[in-house]
Amino acid sequence: MSSCSSSFSRSEIEARIGSLRRRLNEQGIDGALLLSATELYYYSGIGLEGAVYIPVDGAPVHLVKRNVALARLHSAIPIVQSFGKQSKLFETLGIKSETRIAVEADLLPFSLVSFLQSKAGRTQLVDGSFIFRHQRSVKSESEIELIEKAANIVDRSFDFCTGIAKPNMTEVELASQLDCWLLENGHGGFITTRAYGFLMPQYSYVVSSTASALNSQFTPVSSGGLSLKYPFGPSHQKIGRDSPFLVDTCGNCQGYISDTTRTFVLGRFDPETRSQLDSLDQIRLLIQKGLQPGMNLGTLYGRVLALSRELGIEEHFMGDGSDKVSFVGHGVGLELDDLPVFYSGGPDLEPGNVVACEPKLVFLGKKILGIEDTFAVTEAGCSRLSRAPDRYEI
Repeated sequence: MSSCSSSFSRSEIEARIGSLRRRLNEQGIDGALLLSATELYYYSGIGLEGAVYIPVDGAPVHLVKRNVALARLHSAIPIVQSFGKQSKLFETLGIKSETRIAVEADLLPFSLVSFLQSKAGRTQLVDGSFIFRHQRSVKSESEIELIEKAANIVDRSFDFCTGIAKPNMTEVELASQLDCWLLENGHGGFITTRAYGFLMPQYSYVVSSTASALNSQFTPVSSGGLSLKYPFGPSHQKIGRDSPFLVDTCGNCQGYISDTTRTFVLGRFDPETRSQLDSLDQIRLLIQKGLQPGMNLGTLYGRVLALSRELGIEEHFMGDGSDKVSFVGHGVGLELDDLPVFYSGGPDLEPGNVVACEPKLVFLGKKILGIEDTFAVTEAGCSRLSRAPDRYEI
């Protein structure tokens, strides 16, 4: 069984805090009040419910609502104390009046931000979401190692899939068995996203060709799900024989997420499908060569679309008809939808960015093909962290 139980050093978390302080100071912000599990974990080392306050000047403070002893055991922040009353939060933290404090305004409920502002007196709460997310988009070597371990767990789950997939299995039956294997072999269990209202019912998305449909959620395609409340994700459709199906799986090692997709078939791919998969391989190769420090993702996105036209697959690339998604990849890390976004307005790549790139072809109700890998951008170039075979014939 693979293990992902190691923790970050105090020096790495102190470096994160120092970097945040510099970023806040550049924006004329006096401190950051962090409340989400993602940011609590990133800046303290444990995601217990509570708050982390990081002033530009002064010592950071870690407040927890329950189990202070556990927080003191694992938090890299020396000052750990009880959260106390939420209405007294600014007094508990000793935040001075007439300061500007950054919060995660993109994520926190409006009612909570409004309540906190009402208790903050002359202190102004400002949106620091991009500051936090941009900092987390540049990973350290140890973070990249964890994402690579997460990807390795997924690679091995695909091998397991080849031994259990049967034509009469439903999508949800196969996905459930894959998820069980993942949890028993080191998977961290949760897939965190930033997007409002987005849910990950399973770690492994299985999409059969006959059940494929445009997704109303984060990905270009999904199956129909199990109810009309959540009409996405694996369904009761059988995967069948000689019909391609996708397995799109998120790995998780110590909270760090990878994202990998492969196309499978119980039987053999027909010549047309092989040619289409070869086209997706060409696009992946273009992407891998382009993921270099300084490369503008918008420029690379344009090259990807141009190649899809050259290969004759533009009509079905990243969706069908007018319902195409407008991206071909996304950052991964502590959240599935980390920055940067690989789209027409994407930024210049920086060493430490980790991007999941997912060229797909969608033929609604007929066939769905795709390949997705997680790549790390380093000073030396690009490293592919997911290393499963390109496709599987079972």
